Amino acid sequence: MKKILLPVCLLLGILSQAQIKADDVKSFTLKNGMKFLVVEDYSIPNANMYLFYRVGSRNEYQGITGLSHFFEHMMFNGAKKYGPKQFDRTMEFNGGANNAYTRQDVTVYTNWFPASAAETIFDLEGDRIASLSIDPKMVESERGVVLSERSTGLENSPWRTLGEAVTAQAFQEHPYHWPVIGYEDDMKNWKQADLERYFKTYYAPNNCVVVM
Repeated sequence: MKKILLPVCLLLGILSQAQIKADDVKSFTLKNGMKFLVVEDYSIPNANMYLFYRVGSRNEYQGITGLSHFFEHMMFNGAKKYGPKQFDRTMEFNGGANNAYTRQDVTVYTNWFPASAAETIFDLEGDRIASLSIDPKMVESERGVVLSERSTGLENSPWRTLGEAVTAQAFQEHPYHWPVIGYEDDMKNWKQADLERYFKTYYAPNNCVVVM
């Protein structure tokens, strides 16, 4: 039950705003273990999809900090069927939009799209969870992006610098100790094997809750 608490809380927030009863939520689990929470609303021809992967910075350890956030980036850089940048392009071509974010306990991918494009969106998501490309050249390119994101964020935000220091002091023996974006030394030294192992461990259907 605890594993799906955050998705359920989000859904309850949506329900309270939309005045939909909790009984209207349909829950089912696929044979591969992926859990779905669905509310049907035909008042508009659009759909929202939130994919909650039960992985965040708390699943890391010193030496691989930042990997959860890194994969948030890599998930848009190509898989077997849809190559680099094709996820966003296909989404936009079908009238949709998307975003993603990483926290200590979860990584979330959000999609908004016309209901008529649902089959294509499921195809996009299925492609990247089943066969994400972890190409070394793309890894190095994206490594530079997240390193720049870290340095720029710290330089431009005293609050972020202070927040890292306070969190590190408050959680000295807990994985919340390190920042979600990771430590610079770790980010520079991730190995290909680290990435492949992390993805295989946490990006599995039975580690995902889909809210629609």
